[in-house]
Amino acid sequence: MTTYSRAHPAAPSTDWHLVVPVKDTRHGKSRLARAVGSDRADLSVAIASDTLSAALEAIGHDRLVLVTSDSGLAGTWRARGVRVVADPGTGLNDAVRVGMRQAGAGSRVAALLGDVPSLDGASLHAALEAAGRVEESFVPDADGTGTVLRCGRDFTPRFGTDSAARHEADGAVRLELPLPRLRTDVDDARSLSRARRLGLGPATRAVLEHRASGWIRSMQATVHRFDPESHTGSVLRDDGIELRFEAPAFDASGLRLLRLGQRLTVEVVDDLVVALHIVGVGPGQAIR
Repeated sequence: MTTYSRAHPAAPSTDWHLVVPVKDTRHGKSRLARAVGSDRADLSVAIASDTLSAALEAIGHDRLVLVTSDSGLAGTWRARGVRVVADPGTGLNDAVRVGMRQAGAGSRVAALLGDVPSLDGASLHAALEAAGRVEESFVPDADGTGTVLRCGRDFTPRFGTDSAARHEADGAVRLELPLPRLRTDVDDARSLSRARRLGLGPATRAVLEHRASGWIRSMQATVHRFDPESHTGSVLRDDGIELRFEAPAFDASGLRLLRLGQRLTVEVVDDLVVALHIVGVGPGQAIR
């Protein structure tokens, strides 16, 4: 598993107020429920904690606002000097609005999703620096359709399905920044695998190291089927079990084509291949 040390920005960014909404972790990450089972709550806490740690590093506690109804997270981060306000329970966008009110009308506010466990302070600091050069902006997620960071003054948050298009329609500038640690939010098994390859924060990494052996598996497999038009197909495990993969797994691999009979290393969650790559000669020599 990839690990990393968080890079420290030169200094906290003090021009922004940062709002991080986090759903009650007992009910969060519902799309991971089938894959991770009873570990879902612990994983949700860890993901939120790593996101907030990076946010604290980038912005400082004076201007960081956590919006949550999770009493455990609220107590932990309030003790670290972070402002905590109650989630109204009427959706993500209303939670962001509550946090924005803490900053005051006309303040520069950045709203960050609470589920980016690979985030480091340097990446967030760089994004806020870029956002400071325009009036209204947003950073899309890795797929380009969602939003991980919305920045501006007195804006209307429009997080949710196809939020990137809605934020752009409001006049916000799309910031296509080369910051994968920021742009990789986690809401399903595929995005968790993607974040894992980037390198996770310590809390999420600890959950995966100690709890995930039953639901994230890495193994050798052989290409069984591949459709070059749809980028879907399947592989055969060495025991003959067929496992399918969908286009996002292939597209994220960096490979251009697969040959029948080709040997791969795959990551599997809940009998679905979520990542695949060719392993080269020598330890850690992944070929993409």
